Amino acid sequence: MVIRALLLLLLTTLPAMSDSLRLLIPEMRPVVGEMIPVTIRGEYTGSVTLEKMVFPDSPAYDWVQTARDRWVDERVDGTLYRVFERRVAVFPRHAGTLTIGPVTHHLTKAEGTSRIAVNVEAQPVTRAVTPYPGSGRALAARNVTVRDEFSANPSQLGPSESFTRRITLIAEGSMAHLLPARPTIREPWLISFAAPELRETRLTAQGPVAVAVWEWTLRPHTGETGSLTPLRFPWFNTQIREMRGAVTLPVEIGIAGFGNNIGGQAFSSRTMAVQMGAFALAGLVVGMVAALVGRAPAPGRLVAQIRRLLPNPKGRALRKAARTGDLMALRAAAEAFVMAEVRLGRTVNPRPLRDLDEELFSGRQAGTFDRRDFLRRIGA
Repeated sequence: MVIRALLLLLLTTLPAMSDSLRLLIPEMRPVVGEMIPVTIRGEYTGSVTLEKMVFPDSPAYDWVQTARDRWVDERVDGTLYRVFERRVAVFPRHAGTLTIGPVTHHLTKAEGTSRIAVNVEAQPVTRAVTPYPGSGRALAARNVTVRDEFSANPSQLGPSESFTRRITLIAEGSMAHLLPARPTIREPWLISFAAPELRETRLTAQGPVAVAVWEWTLRPHTGETGSLTPLRFPWFNTQIREMRGAVTLPVEIGIAGFGNNIGGQAFSSRTMAVQMGAFALAGLVVGMVAALVGRAPAPGRLVAQIRRLLPNPKGRALRKAARTGDLMALRAAAEAFVMAEVRLGRTVNPRPLRDLDEELFSGRQAGTFDRRDFLRRIGA
Protein backbone atom coordinates (compact mmCIF):
# COMPACT_ATOMS: atom_id res chain seq x y z
CA MET A 1 0.00 0.00 0.00
CA VAL A 2 2.86 2.38 0.87
CA ILE A 3 4.66 1.53 -2.36
CA ARG A 4 1.53 2.25 -4.40
CA ALA A 5 1.09 5.61 -2.66
CA LEU A 6 4.72 6.56 -3.36
CA LEU A 7 4.27 5.58 -7.00
CA LEU A 8 1.18 7.76 -7.35
CA LEU A 9 3.03 10.64 -5.69
CA LEU A 10 5.93 10.23 -8.13
CA LEU A 11 3.55 10.27 -11.11
CA THR A 12 1.96 13.52 -9.92
CA THR A 13 5.31 15.33 -9.85
CA LEU A 14 6.98 13.95 -13.00
CA PRO A 15 5.65 13.87 -16.56
CA ALA A 16 5.02 10.48 -18.11
CA MET A 17 8.07 9.44 -20.10
CA SER A 18 6.02 8.69 -23.21
CA ASP A 19 4.19 12.03 -23.17
CA SER A 20 5.60 15.03 -25.03
CA LEU A 21 4.73 18.68 -25.59
CA ARG A 22 6.53 21.07 -27.92
CA LEU A 23 6.20 24.47 -29.57
CA LEU A 24 6.20 24.39 -33.38
CA ILE A 25 7.32 27.75 -34.79
CA PRO A 26 8.47 28.27 -38.39
CA GLU A 27 12.00 29.46 -39.10
CA MET A 28 11.56 33.17 -39.69
CA ARG A 29 13.05 36.55 -38.87
CA PRO A 30 9.99 38.66 -38.04
CA VAL A 31 9.85 42.43 -37.69
CA VAL A 32 8.23 44.12 -34.72
CA GLY A 33 4.46 43.68 -34.96
CA GLU A 34 4.59 40.74 -37.37
CA MET A 35 2.51 37.66 -36.61
CA ILE A 36 4.46 34.58 -35.53
CA PRO A 37 2.28 31.46 -35.90
CA VAL A 38 2.76 29.06 -32.99
CA THR A 39 1.38 25.53 -32.78
CA ILE A 40 1.48 23.83 -29.38
CA ARG A 41 1.43 20.07 -30.00
CA GLY A 42 1.08 17.44 -27.34
CA GLU A 43 1.26 13.66 -27.80
CA TYR A 44 -0.14 11.75 -24.83
CA THR A 45 -0.75 8.14 -23.91
CA GLY A 46 -3.58 6.86 -21.80
CA SER A 47 -6.95 8.43 -21.16
CA VAL A 48 -6.95 12.19 -20.54
CA THR A 49 -10.01 13.17 -18.51
CA LEU A 50 -9.16 16.78 -17.61
CA GLU A 51 -6.66 19.30 -18.96
CA LYS A 52 -5.65 22.91 -18.45
CA MET A 53 -3.09 24.98 -20.29
CA VAL A 54 -2.42 28.70 -19.90
CA PHE A 55 -0.31 30.37 -22.55
CA PRO A 56 2.14 32.68 -20.73
CA ASP A 57 1.72 36.45 -20.96
CA SER A 58 4.83 38.54 -21.49
CA PRO A 59 5.76 42.22 -21.82
CA ALA A 60 7.71 41.16 -24.93
CA TYR A 61 4.70 40.19 -27.06
CA ASP A 62 0.95 40.23 -27.61
CA TRP A 63 -0.85 37.01 -28.40
CA VAL A 64 -4.24 35.59 -29.34
CA GLN A 65 -5.53 32.04 -29.74
CA THR A 66 -6.66 31.71 -33.34
CA ALA A 67 -8.70 28.47 -33.29
CA ARG A 68 -10.32 25.99 -30.96
CA ASP A 69 -8.19 23.30 -29.39
CA ARG A 70 -7.96 20.13 -31.45
CA TRP A 71 -7.96 16.61 -29.95
CA VAL A 72 -7.53 13.59 -32.22
CA ASP A 73 -6.27 10.02 -32.00
CA GLU A 74 -3.21 9.65 -34.18
CA ARG A 75 -0.51 7.03 -34.70
CA VAL A 76 3.05 8.31 -34.34
CA ASP A 77 5.79 5.81 -35.23
CA GLY A 78 3.30 2.99 -34.83
CA THR A 79 2.07 4.07 -31.39
CA LEU A 80 -1.44 5.40 -30.87
CA TYR A 81 -1.42 8.78 -29.12
CA ARG A 82 -4.03 11.24 -28.01
CA VAL A 83 -2.83 14.33 -29.91
CA PHE A 84 -3.54 17.87 -28.73
CA GLU A 85 -3.01 21.02 -30.86
CA ARG A 86 -3.52 24.67 -29.98
CA ARG A 87 -2.82 27.48 -32.46
CA VAL A 88 -1.64 30.85 -31.18
CA ALA A 89 -0.51 34.03 -32.96
CA VAL A 90 2.29 35.96 -31.26
CA PHE A 91 3.13 39.61 -32.10
CA PRO A 92 6.53 40.85 -30.83
CA ARG A 93 6.56 44.32 -29.30
CA HIS A 94 10.30 45.00 -29.40
CA ALA A 95 13.35 44.18 -31.50
CA GLY A 96 15.88 41.69 -30.15
CA THR A 97 15.70 38.08 -29.00
CA LEU A 98 12.14 36.93 -28.36
CA THR A 99 11.54 33.97 -26.07
CA ILE A 100 8.22 32.11 -26.29
CA GLY A 101 7.50 29.65 -23.48
CA PRO A 102 7.94 27.46 -21.58
CA VAL A 103 4.36 26.17 -21.67
CA THR A 104 2.99 23.60 -19.23
CA HIS A 105 -0.02 21.37 -19.88
CA HIS A 106 -1.71 20.19 -16.68
CA LEU A 107 -3.39 16.82 -17.35
CA THR A 108 -5.52 14.47 -15.31
CA LYS A 109 -5.34 10.85 -16.51
CA ALA A 110 -7.50 7.87 -15.66
CA GLU A 111 -5.66 4.80 -14.42
CA GLY A 112 -8.38 2.26 -13.61
CA THR A 113 -10.38 3.82 -10.81
CA SER A 114 -7.61 6.26 -9.95
CA ARG A 115 -6.98 9.78 -11.25
CA ILE A 116 -3.37 10.83 -11.77
CA ALA A 117 -2.19 14.43 -12.26
CA VAL A 118 0.54 14.79 -14.89
CA ASN A 119 2.35 17.98 -15.92
CA VAL A 120 3.93 18.03 -19.39
CA GLU A 121 6.17 20.98 -20.30
CA ALA A 122 7.22 22.38 -23.69
CA GLN A 123 10.68 23.95 -23.77
CA PRO A 124 10.93 27.63 -24.78
CA VAL A 125 11.76 28.68 -28.34
CA THR A 126 13.60 31.87 -29.34
CA ARG A 127 13.45 33.98 -32.49
CA ALA A 128 15.39 37.10 -33.51
CA VAL A 129 13.08 40.08 -34.10
CA THR A 130 14.24 42.93 -36.37
CA PRO A 131 13.15 46.57 -35.94
CA TYR A 132 10.07 47.82 -37.76
CA PRO A 133 11.35 49.43 -40.99
CA GLY A 134 8.80 52.25 -40.95
CA SER A 135 7.88 55.02 -38.51
CA GLY A 136 4.96 55.33 -36.13
CA ARG A 137 2.89 52.43 -34.86
CA ALA A 138 4.14 49.09 -36.20
CA LEU A 139 1.62 47.56 -38.62
CA ALA A 140 2.78 44.35 -40.32
CA ALA A 141 0.28 42.28 -42.28
CA ARG A 142 -0.23 39.96 -45.25
CA ASN A 143 -2.54 42.51 -46.84
CA VAL A 144 -4.11 45.86 -45.95
CA THR A 145 -7.16 47.33 -47.63
CA VAL A 146 -8.96 50.62 -47.03
CA ARG A 147 -12.57 51.36 -47.96
CA ASP A 148 -13.77 54.97 -48.20
CA GLU A 149 -17.59 55.23 -48.33
CA PHE A 150 -19.97 58.20 -48.45
CA SER A 151 -23.69 58.47 -47.75
CA ALA A 152 -24.02 61.11 -50.51
CA ASN A 153 -21.92 62.62 -53.28
CA PRO A 154 -19.80 65.13 -51.32
CA SER A 155 -19.27 67.35 -54.38
CA GLN A 156 -23.01 67.72 -55.05
CA LEU A 157 -24.45 68.61 -51.65
CA GLY A 158 -27.58 70.64 -51.13
CA PRO A 159 -27.56 73.81 -48.98
CA SER A 160 -26.90 72.92 -45.30
CA GLU A 161 -26.76 69.20 -46.25
CA SER A 162 -24.53 66.86 -44.27
CA PHE A 163 -23.05 63.56 -45.36
CA THR A 164 -21.41 60.62 -43.62
CA ARG A 165 -17.91 59.44 -44.41
CA ARG A 166 -16.91 55.96 -43.28
CA ILE A 167 -13.38 54.59 -43.56
CA THR A 168 -12.80 50.88 -42.94
CA LEU A 169 -9.22 49.68 -42.52
CA ILE A 170 -8.63 45.91 -42.70
CA ALA A 171 -5.28 44.26 -41.96
CA GLU A 172 -4.93 40.51 -42.53
CA GLY A 173 -2.59 38.93 -39.99
CA SER A 174 -2.71 41.64 -37.35
CA MET A 175 -4.59 42.67 -34.21
CA ALA A 176 -6.98 45.57 -33.78
CA HIS A 177 -4.87 47.53 -31.27
CA LEU A 178 -1.94 47.50 -33.71
CA LEU A 179 -3.89 49.51 -36.30
CA PRO A 180 -3.13 53.26 -36.51
CA ALA A 181 -5.02 55.86 -34.54
CA ARG A 182 -8.13 57.50 -35.96
CA PRO A 183 -7.24 60.03 -38.69
CA THR A 184 -8.00 63.68 -38.05
CA ILE A 185 -10.41 65.41 -40.44
CA ARG A 186 -10.44 69.10 -39.64
CA GLU A 187 -10.76 72.08 -41.97
CA PRO A 188 -11.75 75.69 -41.16
CA TRP A 189 -14.56 75.54 -43.73
CA LEU A 190 -15.92 72.18 -42.55
CA ILE A 191 -18.06 71.11 -39.58
CA SER A 192 -17.05 67.62 -38.44
CA PHE A 193 -18.58 65.26 -35.86
CA ALA A 194 -16.78 61.97 -35.19
CA ALA A 195 -18.69 58.86 -34.13
CA PRO A 196 -17.10 56.38 -31.68
CA GLU A 197 -14.59 54.18 -33.46
CA LEU A 198 -15.03 50.44 -33.86
CA ARG A 199 -12.04 48.11 -33.45
CA GLU A 200 -12.14 44.35 -33.46
CA THR A 201 -9.98 41.32 -34.15
CA ARG A 202 -11.77 38.69 -36.22
CA LEU A 203 -10.54 35.12 -36.14
CA THR A 204 -10.42 33.31 -39.47
CA ALA A 205 -8.96 30.06 -40.78
CA GLN A 206 -6.01 32.06 -42.13
CA GLY A 207 -5.36 33.82 -38.82
CA PRO A 208 -6.52 37.01 -37.11
CA VAL A 209 -7.86 39.95 -39.12
CA ALA A 210 -7.79 43.43 -37.59
CA VAL A 211 -10.62 45.83 -38.46
CA ALA A 212 -11.04 49.51 -37.60
CA VAL A 213 -14.06 51.58 -38.65
CA TRP A 214 -14.05 55.37 -38.39
CA GLU A 215 -17.10 57.49 -39.19
CA TRP A 216 -17.64 61.24 -39.42
CA THR A 217 -20.65 63.45 -40.14
CA LEU A 218 -19.42 66.34 -42.31
CA ARG A 219 -20.99 69.56 -43.54
CA PRO A 220 -19.37 72.56 -45.25
CA HIS A 221 -20.49 75.80 -43.58
CA THR A 222 -19.50 78.05 -46.50
CA GLY A 223 -20.60 77.97 -50.10
CA GLU A 224 -17.08 77.46 -51.39
CA THR A 225 -15.78 74.11 -52.51
CA GLY A 226 -12.92 72.41 -50.72
CA SER A 227 -10.79 69.32 -50.89
CA LEU A 228 -9.74 66.76 -48.27
CA THR A 229 -6.27 65.40 -48.89
CA PRO A 230 -5.74 61.64 -49.09
CA LEU A 231 -5.16 59.74 -45.86
CA ARG A 232 -2.02 57.62 -45.67
CA PHE A 233 -1.72 54.29 -43.82
CA PRO A 234 1.85 52.90 -44.04
CA TRP A 235 2.31 49.17 -43.38
CA PHE A 236 4.89 46.42 -43.76
CA ASN A 237 3.95 43.76 -46.30
CA THR A 238 5.03 40.42 -44.80
CA GLN A 239 4.71 38.65 -48.16
CA ILE A 240 7.23 40.74 -50.09
CA ARG A 241 9.08 42.07 -46.99
CA GLU A 242 8.72 45.73 -47.99
CA MET A 243 6.92 48.83 -46.75
CA ARG A 244 3.75 49.68 -48.60
CA GLY A 245 0.92 52.17 -48.12
CA ALA A 246 -2.85 52.25 -48.31
CA VAL A 247 -4.04 55.69 -49.45
CA THR A 248 -7.53 57.11 -49.84
CA LEU A 249 -8.44 59.26 -52.83
CA PRO A 250 -8.81 63.05 -52.46
CA VAL A 251 -12.36 64.12 -51.60
CA GLU A 252 -13.93 67.14 -53.30
CA ILE A 253 -16.65 68.77 -51.17
CA GLY A 254 -18.98 71.45 -52.49
CA ILE A 255 -22.53 72.70 -52.87
CA ALA A 256 -24.30 71.63 -56.07
CA GLY A 257 -24.59 74.53 -58.52
CA PHE A 258 -22.08 76.74 -56.71
CA GLY A 259 -19.81 78.25 -59.39
CA ASN A 260 -18.71 76.44 -62.49
CA ASN A 261 -16.94 73.31 -61.23
CA ILE A 262 -14.39 71.86 -63.60
CA GLY A 263 -12.52 69.02 -61.99
CA GLY A 264 -14.16 69.77 -58.65
CA GLN A 265 -12.87 73.38 -58.19
CA ALA A 266 -14.65 76.72 -58.42
CA PHE A 267 -13.12 79.08 -60.98
CA SER A 268 -13.25 82.83 -61.31
CA SER A 269 -14.86 84.63 -64.26
CA ARG A 270 -11.42 85.39 -65.63
CA THR A 271 -10.47 81.70 -65.53
CA MET A 272 -13.75 80.75 -67.17
CA ALA A 273 -13.18 83.29 -69.95
CA VAL A 274 -9.66 82.00 -70.56
CA GLN A 275 -10.92 78.43 -70.77
CA MET A 276 -13.78 79.39 -73.10
CA GLY A 277 -11.28 81.19 -75.33
CA ALA A 278 -9.01 78.15 -75.30
CA PHE A 279 -11.99 75.96 -76.15
CA ALA A 280 -12.92 78.16 -79.12
CA LEU A 281 -9.33 78.33 -80.33
CA ALA A 282 -8.99 74.56 -80.04
CA GLY A 283 -12.19 74.12 -82.03
CA LEU A 284 -10.89 76.42 -84.74
CA VAL A 285 -7.60 74.52 -84.94
CA VAL A 286 -9.33 71.14 -85.14
CA GLY A 287 -11.73 72.45 -87.80
CA MET A 288 -8.87 73.82 -89.90
CA VAL A 289 -6.97 70.55 -89.63
CA ALA A 290 -10.07 68.61 -90.60
CA ALA A 291 -10.62 70.87 -93.62
CA LEU A 292 -7.04 70.43 -94.73
CA VAL A 293 -7.26 66.66 -94.67
CA GLY A 294 -10.60 66.78 -96.44
CA ARG A 295 -12.74 65.19 -93.77
CA ALA A 296 -14.73 66.59 -90.89
CA PRO A 297 -14.88 64.59 -87.65
CA ALA A 298 -18.17 63.57 -86.10
CA PRO A 299 -19.49 65.99 -83.44
CA GLY A 300 -18.66 63.61 -80.61
CA ARG A 301 -15.13 63.07 -81.84
CA LEU A 302 -14.73 66.81 -82.36
CA VAL A 303 -15.65 67.51 -78.73
CA ALA A 304 -13.25 64.81 -77.53
CA GLN A 305 -10.44 66.24 -79.67
CA ILE A 306 -11.09 69.74 -78.34
CA ARG A 307 -11.10 68.52 -74.74
CA ARG A 308 -7.74 66.84 -75.24
CA LEU A 309 -6.27 70.23 -76.23
CA LEU A 310 -7.45 72.02 -73.07
CA PRO A 311 -4.97 72.72 -70.24
CA ASN A 312 -5.27 70.64 -67.09
CA PRO A 313 -6.99 72.79 -64.41
CA LYS A 314 -5.04 70.94 -61.68
CA GLY A 315 -1.59 71.61 -63.14
CA ARG A 316 -0.97 74.80 -61.17
CA ALA A 317 -1.86 73.15 -57.84
CA LEU A 318 0.42 70.23 -58.67
CA ARG A 319 3.38 72.47 -59.40
CA LYS A 320 2.71 74.44 -56.21
CA ALA A 321 2.63 71.21 -54.15
CA ALA A 322 5.95 70.15 -55.70
CA ARG A 323 7.56 73.40 -54.54
CA THR A 324 6.50 72.87 -50.91
CA GLY A 325 8.49 69.64 -50.56
CA ASP A 326 5.56 67.89 -48.80
CA LEU A 327 5.39 64.53 -50.61
CA MET A 328 1.99 63.69 -49.15
CA ALA A 329 0.55 66.96 -50.47
CA LEU A 330 2.28 66.24 -53.79
CA ARG A 331 0.61 62.79 -53.88
CA ALA A 332 -2.84 64.35 -53.32
CA ALA A 333 -2.27 67.00 -55.99
CA ALA A 334 -0.94 64.38 -58.43
CA GLU A 335 -4.02 62.23 -57.88
CA ALA A 336 -6.27 65.20 -58.69
CA PHE A 337 -4.12 66.01 -61.75
CA VAL A 338 -4.40 62.45 -63.07
CA MET A 339 -8.18 62.41 -62.54
CA ALA A 340 -8.47 65.68 -64.50
CA GLU A 341 -6.31 64.25 -67.30
CA VAL A 342 -8.62 61.26 -67.57
CA ARG A 343 -11.68 63.53 -67.72
CA LEU A 344 -10.00 65.43 -70.55
CA GLY A 345 -9.51 62.17 -72.45
CA ARG A 346 -5.76 61.99 -72.12
CA THR A 347 -3.73 59.00 -70.98
CA VAL A 348 -1.25 59.27 -68.11
CA ASN A 349 1.89 57.26 -67.48
CA PRO A 350 1.26 55.45 -64.14
CA ARG A 351 4.95 54.94 -63.41
CA PRO A 352 5.62 58.38 -61.81
CA LEU A 353 2.79 57.82 -59.30
CA ARG A 354 4.15 54.37 -58.44
CA ASP A 355 7.61 55.88 -57.90
CA LEU A 356 6.11 58.53 -55.62
CA ASP A 357 4.24 55.89 -53.62
CA GLU A 358 7.44 53.87 -53.25
CA GLU A 359 9.23 56.97 -51.96
CA LEU A 360 6.41 57.70 -49.50
CA PHE A 361 6.28 54.24 -47.99
CA SER A 362 9.80 52.88 -48.40
CA GLY A 363 11.03 54.41 -45.16
CA ARG A 364 14.03 56.03 -46.87
CA GLN A 365 15.35 59.37 -45.71
CA ALA A 366 13.23 62.26 -46.96
CA GLY A 367 14.62 64.71 -49.49
CA THR A 368 15.88 62.26 -52.07
CA PHE A 369 12.86 62.39 -54.39
CA ASP A 370 13.38 64.38 -57.61
CA ARG A 371 10.19 66.48 -57.77
CA ARG A 372 11.22 68.32 -60.94
CA ASP A 373 11.70 65.04 -62.79
CA PHE A 374 8.36 63.83 -61.41
CA LEU A 375 6.54 66.85 -62.87
CA ARG A 376 8.24 66.35 -66.22
CA ARG A 377 7.30 62.65 -66.41
CA ILE A 378 3.70 63.14 -65.35
CA GLY A 379 3.24 65.90 -67.92
CA ALA A 380 2.77 68.94 -65.69
